[in-house]
Amino acid sequence: MSKLVAIYHTARFWILISFLSIVLGFLAILAGLIDKSGNRAHKVSSLWCRLLCKLNGVKVEIVGRENILTDRPQIFVSNHQGYFDIFALSGYLPVQIRWVAKSSLFKIPFLGGAMKASGYIPVVRDDRKKAYEAFNKTLEKVKEGSSIIIFPEGTRSEDGEIGPFKKGSNLIASRSKCPMVPVTIRGSGDIIKKGSAVITPGSVQVIISPPVEPSNDKKENEEVLQSIRHTIISHHC
Repeated sequence: MSKLVAIYHTARFWILISFLSIVLGFLAILAGLIDKSGNRAHKVSSLWCRLLCKLNGVKVEIVGRENILTDRPQIFVSNHQGYFDIFALSGYLPVQIRWVAKSSLFKIPFLGGAMKASGYIPVVRDDRKKAYEAFNKTLEKVKEGSSIIIFPEGTRSEDGEIGPFKKGSNLIASRSKCPMVPVTIRGSGDIIKKGSAVITPGSVQVIISPPVEPSNDKKENEEVLQSIRHTIISHHC
């Protein structure tokens, strides 16, 4: 892709994300005032994510849609390649989702208000007390019937390889007694590379694997999380 084309796609992305954040962010805030559960606001946020994909030439393919549970909440455990992971999952998974996100994002005008209205959970990662409060709020959202998406690597991959999984998703699953659903994302890391703001339109494939029930045993739960990692790696290759 030529430098001029890259500049065009990048400028278009940042203009669109700014415009949509204002318009749909405002609508999500209004939806949150009408529906305190966050369900309507999340639907607006989901539309925002789909439009960001479609208007920026990013095609999202969902494989294994039949493995998504529609009658109970679940913990989606996914690898993390780039920003478009969030847009693809939030925009195309057909269930109510609540994100756990950095508290600083909630301070951004319109975007932060929309996230709050959608029932998303702020977390201060370097504050153990507040991180524990976020954990408890996450459990509440799951028990209320919303699904959660977790990136157990903790950060976006720099080279596309899947890093070690941190504990957390298996703990939420065991406490809430909700199944964990392995999610493999392919292609999003090529759209916005880590450390860059340049946009390269492409395709994102989201592979949903069969759900895995958590165990009450701590050691077995750690083994379940590692088996999920192996499942994700096997589909990522």
